[in-house]
Amino acid sequence: MNHYIPVNLRCEYEMRPMGVQKSQPLLSWQVKSDERDAFQSAYQIVAASDQEKLEGKVYDLWDTGKVMGGRCYGVLYEGSPLKSAQRVWWKVCIWNQNGEVSGYSAPEWFEMGLLEEEDWKGKWMGFLGGLIGNGILMRYSFNSLGKKIERARAYVCCAGYYELRMNGKKIGDKLLDPAPSDYSRTLLYSAYDITEDVRTGANVIGLILGTGWAGQPKVLVQLNIEYEDGSIQEEFTDWGIGWCVAKGPVVYNSIYDGEDYDARLEKDGWDTPEYESRFLKEHQRPDGWILATVVEDPGGKRTGELLPPVRVMKRTKPEYIRTFKDGRKLYDAGENQSGWVRLTAKGEAGSKITLSFAEVLDESGDLDKRALRLARCEDSYILRGTGKSEEYAPRFTYHGFRYFTVKIEGEAEISELTAEYIRSSVKQNAVFSSDDEFLNRLAAVMRHTDGCNLMGIPTDCDQRDERHGWTTDTTSRAEGCTYHYDMGSFFEKWARDVYDTQDTKGYFADTAPFRWGRRPCDPQVNTPVSLVLLMYEVYGDRRILEECYDSMMKYLMVLLKEADGYLISRTGFGEWACPREECIREEYGAGAASKNVTPTLVSTAYLYYSISQIKEIARILKKDDIQYLEGLQETVRQKYNERFLNKKTFQYDMGSQSANALSLALGLVPGEYKDAVADNIAADIRKHNGHMTTGNMGTKALLEVLCQAGRDDEAYEIMTVRTAPGFGYMLDKGATTVWERWEADEDNNIMNSRNHPMLAAVCVWFYKYLGGIRVQPGSSGLQQLVIRPSVPEGLNKVHVQMEILNGEVTSSWRKEKENFILEVTVPFNTRAQIYIPGKCGSVSRILFNGEVTEIKKAGEDRHDCIFETGSGKYTFITKR
Repeated sequence: MNHYIPVNLRCEYEMRPMGVQKSQPLLSWQVKSDERDAFQSAYQIVAASDQEKLEGKVYDLWDTGKVMGGRCYGVLYEGSPLKSAQRVWWKVCIWNQNGEVSGYSAPEWFEMGLLEEEDWKGKWMGFLGGLIGNGILMRYSFNSLGKKIERARAYVCCAGYYELRMNGKKIGDKLLDPAPSDYSRTLLYSAYDITEDVRTGANVIGLILGTGWAGQPKVLVQLNIEYEDGSIQEEFTDWGIGWCVAKGPVVYNSIYDGEDYDARLEKDGWDTPEYESRFLKEHQRPDGWILATVVEDPGGKRTGELLPPVRVMKRTKPEYIRTFKDGRKLYDAGENQSGWVRLTAKGEAGSKITLSFAEVLDESGDLDKRALRLARCEDSYILRGTGKSEEYAPRFTYHGFRYFTVKIEGEAEISELTAEYIRSSVKQNAVFSSDDEFLNRLAAVMRHTDGCNLMGIPTDCDQRDERHGWTTDTTSRAEGCTYHYDMGSFFEKWARDVYDTQDTKGYFADTAPFRWGRRPCDPQVNTPVSLVLLMYEVYGDRRILEECYDSMMKYLMVLLKEADGYLISRTGFGEWACPREECIREEYGAGAASKNVTPTLVSTAYLYYSISQIKEIARILKKDDIQYLEGLQETVRQKYNERFLNKKTFQYDMGSQSANALSLALGLVPGEYKDAVADNIAADIRKHNGHMTTGNMGTKALLEVLCQAGRDDEAYEIMTVRTAPGFGYMLDKGATTVWERWEADEDNNIMNSRNHPMLAAVCVWFYKYLGGIRVQPGSSGLQQLVIRPSVPEGLNKVHVQMEILNGEVTSSWRKEKENFILEVTVPFNTRAQIYIPGKCGSVSRILFNGEVTEIKKAGEDRHDCIFETGSGKYTFITKR
């Protein structure tokens, strides 16, 4: 039974998190097994206040006893009340399908954050006397008690960005931290284990503070040092006890504009105790130091930051291209990316190196910065001139770029340049491959585009003066993110950002955190509903449904209040960023608003969809609103069809692909018209020579309805067409990330990002349709799957591998002469309905782990054979 032992124990979606804020955190685990139809029939969780007690079977915090059922994710801790900074040791055992009990998992732990307001003893500090835009140095010295330390923690809450340092070295590996939030509602803090960093005697805590999203940075620090004898030493930010600030070498920093660094202003050893004796003897703080000032509390609730931090994910050596007449050198990083360039140089003091960034080159072969709008996107470094090599990379900015120039003023020589790709370090979740190399490249480009735009929030772009979390975009984008990456803790955090924008009437804002766009949000925004339901379906998070239900009902009520006869006409977007021929022309070029899709259709369609999703959430939570929501849903559907459906032509609105696809995808088309509406979509695709005419909402919907209607060939055609508008056109023009506009290279207007995940929401086609991996409606945590691959005529081989809560899922199919072969891996504790495409013929053989077996057919659907299985590796062979 050892192979049934639980592994990968997680708390709040993460392994060994510190700073857990929830009093009842969510727990999960996996079990690895090669056995057929293996599942968990019961589990037991035990928890203790230290590892010794846990291993000694002294479960002083929690012992669930034997709990019947297969739930292995989203399990709420229900043991003894947890205290601030408490570490909880826990382990799990399970009973399998035969009632046999496993051994316990290896011990794991999670650690609580500071749960109460009074746990923070200090005051918010910064500097009110100037230094605007400067990377402020802050330091504080203290003496440890000289006793053996049991453990030590540093808790840092910052409005702005910071880098934590202690006794001369950086603590942790976080970049651009904390993630963005509305500081008036939520303040994120990080917990650091500094047990090995506290010295006997003198110690120094240092911080470098960056502007970030705060305008002027503010910080609150709490140090708790626990000694083996039970005594506790607390150090914290407060006025007049030694916290002081100075101007640092980061003389300017801005997320949009970049960073300027003057190495001549470096203060050697400023974050070490040795510095104290040299410069900090007097009250007025010589060498530029002065007492830090107490600043106003930003006002938000302090919450532990658990989502994966921004980190360097990849390093590449850029390629030199050319030198311009003014001496600037041009380099190519190889692909469009989010990040910066690290340089190593040597030269005379005062020599300046300037790096300037852009995504594309203009007609003359120089950087094209028009699409950056007001963002400067430059970093500069002034050498200290020590005679030794100096290394620099920015701390408090990032750029979206492929190309960059290097300008040297003075006497300096660069010995090394490295492009560093950074993003939130969420784990890649899925792999796609096929026998079509173009598709493989497109799938990778879409995943990379998604990754570049995960910076603590799901940004819309990574280069211009924007970079915000648009709730409109994520209405269609969020599902694709969960195929690309493990988004559990990331989306849990961002859902809080979204709900932080809700006003007293019930409306949300266009962006979260709200710093851009309008309030109230466009009425087509479905994110507050769809995001939390997605968290339940993919990650089994019932808690978030309970927390958000009343607020989403309030949102629904205010939308209904503004509706006229259940139709909503207010809009700012509608179907956005269609091909330019489909858009209303504006002064600066092709606008983004569609001329062939009535905005009321989009807003009302998403009103209906939100109602249907809230109804599903009400069913899950056993709410009393189901009957009301069913009646409301039917009324909106009826009014929508009265307004937009032409029953003679089977067209919606003006007959555009978007109008028909959204009506089908969001469930508004009556059953008797579905095939005819799908036929109209296919006819319009042929009319446009295999091209889409869709935008941010309709593109994903178009691919979904084509596949659901069995029109796999049309879907394959529009995803691979090589002329504009199409993804093939982008890639053939050198794109390494998805563009914001279909014809970005031909019409360079003011919204022309070359790295924008809006249209890349269609990435679900690779995994959900070609691979066929999707959630069974009504289930949670992907514990019940549907494997239903789309098999277009021109494609002969597809492999999709995906990590879900229960383990690894694979779906691989290939055409071999007379056979169609589908190989499926279903993880432990998971069931799957497997659809064998009817056009591939009848099933002749089924293998389990390579040996012939039998599985009773569960049914047929449009001539597809349906089988239902539990865990295992299966091969289905059919005669074509």
